[in-house]
Amino acid sequence: MALVCVGPVSGKPGVVDLGLQVADDRHRQGIGTALVRQAAWIARTRGAHTLTAFTQASNAPMLRLLERLGPTRHTRDGSYVEVRIALDAHASDTLPPTRTAPT
Repeated sequence: MALVCVGPVSGKPGVVDLGLQVADDRHRQGIGTALVRQAAWIARTRGAHTLTAFTQASNAPMLRLLERLGPTRHTRDGSYVEVRIALDAHASDTLPPTRTAPT
C-alpha cells in the first residue's frame, strides 16, 4: 500500500534523504502526507536539519506535499528535481500526525 524511508546522505551530517511510494489506488487519501510528516519528525528528533527528495519535475503532487513541510529549495537536473527542506523545529507541519484513541 505505502512505504516511506529516510536515510543519511553520505558525507553530509544532518542531511537525510526521503523515499516515498504510495500505491496508485491509494493516492489522495492523506497516506503519503501522514508518512512524510512522521518521517520528517523522526529525522528531526534524531538530529537531522535538512530533508532531501529527488523526484520527477512533473510530479506535482509530490512537490506540493514536500512544500507543505516548509520552505523548499529546488535544484533542477534534466527532467528531475532535488528538493531540500530545512527541518525547522518550529514548523507545525513537521509535527507527527495526531492520533486519537479508540472509543
